[in-house]
Formats: sequence, C-alpha cells, structure tokens
Amino acid sequence: MASSVIHYAITSELIKQRHFNDPDRLKLGSVLPDAGYNGNSHMKISVSGGHKKTYDFESFRREYGELLNRDDLYLGYYLHLIQDVVHRHFVYDKYHWDPTIPGNVEKLHKDYAIGNYYVVRKYGLKNDLRVPEGFENESINRICNFDIDKLVRDMESYFIPVPDETVFFFTKEMTDEYIAEAVDACLCEMDNLEKHKNGMDGYSAAWESTRKSILEGTMNTRDLGLYRICGTDKYTIPERIYRSDRCETLNSHDKELLLNRDITTVVDLRCDSETAKAPAAFNGDKDFAFYNFPIAEGEEPPKKLKDVPDSYMKIAASASMKDVFLAIAGAPSGVLINCAAGKDRTGVVSAVLLALAGVSDEDIIYDYAISREFTKNRLEIFLKDHPEIDREVVMSNEKSMIGFLRLFRDKYKSAEEYLRNLGLEDDAVKKIRDKLVSAR
Repeated sequence: MASSVIHYAITSELIKQRHFNDPDRLKLGSVLPDAGYNGNSHMKISVSGGHKKTYDFESFRREYGELLNRDDLYLGYYLHLIQDVVHRHFVYDKYHWDPTIPGNVEKLHKDYAIGNYYVVRKYGLKNDLRVPEGFENESINRICNFDIDKLVRDMESYFIPVPDETVFFFTKEMTDEYIAEAVDACLCEMDNLEKHKNGMDGYSAAWESTRKSILEGTMNTRDLGLYRICGTDKYTIPERIYRSDRCETLNSHDKELLLNRDITTVVDLRCDSETAKAPAAFNGDKDFAFYNFPIAEGEEPPKKLKDVPDSYMKIAASASMKDVFLAIAGAPSGVLINCAAGKDRTGVVSAVLLALAGVSDEDIIYDYAISREFTKNRLEIFLKDHPEIDREVVMSNEKSMIGFLRLFRDKYKSAEEYLRNLGLEDDAVKKIRDKLVSAR
C-alpha cells in the first residue's frame, strides 16, 4: 500500500481542513499500522468464501468506537485503513497495475522510494512524529505488537534528499491524485462517524484474491463460509460446508486437511454411470460417512443457455434432494457436497444453502459464477468433445443463476419453504441453517 510518508501527507492535508484535539496523536496513528508485527496490524480479513480480502472496518469500529470520536490516535489509525483501501482501488482498478508481472512489485516500491522526498517537499512535511510516554499501555496494542523504534527510523529516512529519477509507474501526478482522493474519502468517513452513520463497508470494498481449490486432488473445492448474512455484520461460518467437483484421489495432505477441519460427511450427487467411470475416493474410507444420492437431472447439460434455469429447477425437484438435505442436517460435523464439475447440481444445493443462511442473491450468483475459473481447463476439454453445446451453458454464466433464483422464488418463495416442500421438518431445516450461521 502507500508509503508511510504519503499517509503523513494525507494527514497533514486533513489537519489543514479540520480541527483535531491532538494532531500529534493523529499523526502517530496515521503511520502506526506500518509499524505492526506479530499480528494483523492492517486488520485484513478474507470474505466471500475466502476468494476476496478486505479491511475489517466493522471490527475496528466495534472495538474502538468510543475512542474514534475522542482520541485522535485511534482516528488516525482507522483513517490509515481507509486510505489503504482507497489506494488499492486507485492502483489496481483505476490504473490497472498488475503485481503478477515479474518485477512489478519491486519497481513500485522503488517508485515510492523516489517519490517520498517529493511528497515531503510538495506538502511541506516536517519530521515531527511524537511517540507519547506509556504508549505500550495504549489499548491499540491489542491489535498487534508495534516496532516504534523502526517506525521512527523509517520516518527519518523519508526526509533525506534522493536523486530525482524517472519512475516506472507511480508518478508524481498519480501521487497527488491519490492523496486528493484519500483526503476526500477520509473527510467523508469523518462526517459519517460524527453523525453516527454507517462507516465504510469493508465487505463492499473487498478485492479479489488468489483462487485455488482447497484440495490438491480436485479443481473446484470451495468453502460456503465467509459470505455476509444480509442485514448483519456477521458471516457464514467457514469450514462447515464445502462444495466440490469429483474427488477421485485423496492424498494424505487432503485427507488430513479435511479431518483437521472436521469435514467428515461426503454427499456425492453423481449418477451410477459417472461414479463407475470415476469412483469417489471417499467411498469405503472408514474416516468419512459417504452418501451417494444420484441426481440424474443434472448429468447432461442443456444445449442452450436459456434452458439452464429450467434445468436447475429440475435438479431442485429431484427425488434425491430430500435425502441430500437430510444427510446435511444429520451430519455430526462438516459436510462436503460434490457432483462432477461442482457447478450445476452442487451449484443448486449451494444456492439453497446460502439462501437459507440469509446470504444475498448477489453473493449467491458470485459463488456460482466463479466455478468458471476453477473448472475452465476441464470444461475446455468437454467443449472440444461436444462442439454442439453452447460455451456459456457450461461456463457458469451469471444469467443461469439469476434465472434459477427467479424461478425458484416464484415457485417456492424461500429456501425454508422449498425444504419443507421436500418434506423436511422444521428441526431439520434449523440444523441445516445452523451449519452456516450458528456457533457449535
């Protein structure tokens, strides 16, 4: 993220526009996250099934809400996090910087080193960082440990003149543009805090992170945890329910991971012809309760994209679905649900589970659509062998889930009513919901 001296410049600009009780404490707070170690100084968390990352503004506000309005150290710390999320979207989304290109990260850091002294001169900064006596007793230390001595040394280094070299990416003009945007974002956030309005929503500000199947032996094993429950600041609980493609081999790493996370019930939705070609690795393993409830309605894809929602409704109406959800309800711990590719039959079950937990349609659609990336190689092979099938049919097009959710609600009204329509009692419905929303 932005260098400490850029945070210092933003804070200097804020001080010119607003009154603060203790500017020295504000300045310290504004660079303090960069001094953190042995902990999560920037309050980063994973969300959306673990496929995105963000800053946990909500936890900071819960923990330090009262101090935010009366102690500028805590306000400065919080505004540093606001500035970081602005910086991330500024660099990645606005200017499309790509950290995956070899050398780009190092070049960006060099740009900062070149630009720091420019910032010092342009914004008239002084090396006036003050650390109060007794800092070690501040409650901010609950977040992590802070290396104050290193922070002071680093700040001193920013005020040493450096050669005015040509930068690779982060130009002086971009620096000024970012600082102006960050100042505006901080002023807006301060207004919200003063008026007791909702602050920045970390969930909405989240960015995509590395995507990788949880299991080495599969392509599309993912967690239904870490999706926000609508109307709350709570999330579906991770490591309770996994969705997956077929698992033909279970190496020691994957087995240990599942057992350590207490994922011990497996529900396979494939038909006999599919399991005959690719037997489930869990079948016969005494450490797992294995169930095979075939859903023939999803064995073959429809030929046209417009027919996918109807095909998903047929999956939802399958005679096997009652057994699927009863197995989830009766599982003593975590559950893994799979079909062949982990996107259609498993996608329907996952959509019902997330809807039951109170997750938004937007997130349900997102969870469905990212199968496109996980299963791309496998589906490319399938499409090569079946050129008559529309690519969008098998590539988890968002329109397919949007259409299914509309048809599903038209017929069943809600996930609860759907499960009751299958014949599940209220107690079983509650047990299923509790898998994702209640502490054990």
